Amino acid sequence: MSAPTLRRDLVTNRLVLVAPGRRGSPRDFAPPTLARDASKCPFCPGHETHTTVTRAERRDASGRWTARAFANLFPMARPDAAVEPDATATHEVAASVGDHEVIVETPDHGVDLADLSDAHTRAVLDLYRERCRTMAARPDARAVLMFKNRGPRSGASLHHAHGQVISLSVSPPGVRRRDAISRKHHAQHGNGALAEARDRELAAEVRLVEQTPRFAVFCPFAPHRSYETWIVPMAPSPSLARLDDAGLDALAPLVGRTLRRVLAATEGADYNLVLRAPALRHWGAPWALWSLEILPRRGGDAGFELSTEMQCVLTTPEESARALRAL
Repeated sequence: MSAPTLRRDLVTNRLVLVAPGRRGSPRDFAPPTLARDASKCPFCPGHETHTTVTRAERRDASGRWTARAFANLFPMARPDAAVEPDATATHEVAASVGDHEVIVETPDHGVDLADLSDAHTRAVLDLYRERCRTMAARPDARAVLMFKNRGPRSGASLHHAHGQVISLSVSPPGVRRRDAISRKHHAQHGNGALAEARDRELAAEVRLVEQTPRFAVFCPFAPHRSYETWIVPMAPSPSLARLDDAGLDALAPLVGRTLRRVLAATEGADYNLVLRAPALRHWGAPWALWSLEILPRRGGDAGFELSTEMQCVLTTPEESARALRAL
């Protein structure tokens, strides 16, 4: 299997991950309405040998696993990744070193994270937290990513509910850009950019969906997607990996409730759930703060988005928040 590589484009300065090993990853959404049945699903109970060895799991009182983590068969980063000699390489290339895991969120085929009980959701988030901590402890780790793709328009490769955690030996451009903005905002205003955005939405209330003692849920002022929704901690915290148990207790029902609201408002649209966190070297910074973003996916980027690197959103965040509050 060819090792994944990081390549930089000379014209745009974009960093691109090239992972030919992922060509063999399963695609059971072809056509999108046809999902692989449970008898052939590698994530269903009884099919554990169809994946790599379980690294961590959560079990219920009966001893049945409720969530499990294992190495991705088609990784975007590998501990042993190395650049192979290539006389045709014309630009910068580096090995994509790190680790890449899958977290199966439920043994039940066809059930989504939004359908789980609060106790089950907490167990899933606890497993995500553990795996983020493990990834962050790698000596080569510079950034830890966590995301969930649900449905074909989100980029999901399997119907069974799952997410992914990745450790990278580089800080991706998007992470660096957010960090630079927040660091500069803190230097000028004494508050990080994400904390400032949260506080402004709490004050304005019009885009606020829900507030709890530990978290704020709101539709961002300039969304990338209609009904895009953020969950942001009220207290300083650089990553889900650093969230305490009480915070996890508060987060679990909120994640389920918010997902159900978004799915109801979007009539069950596909979605991505993304953890936004600073690069590891900034976890001690006063502006460091994480968030969970829910990004509904009703279609792919078209010509405008591809030519401008801007998003055209059809529903205002004020309308989105009003609809979500009503649900």
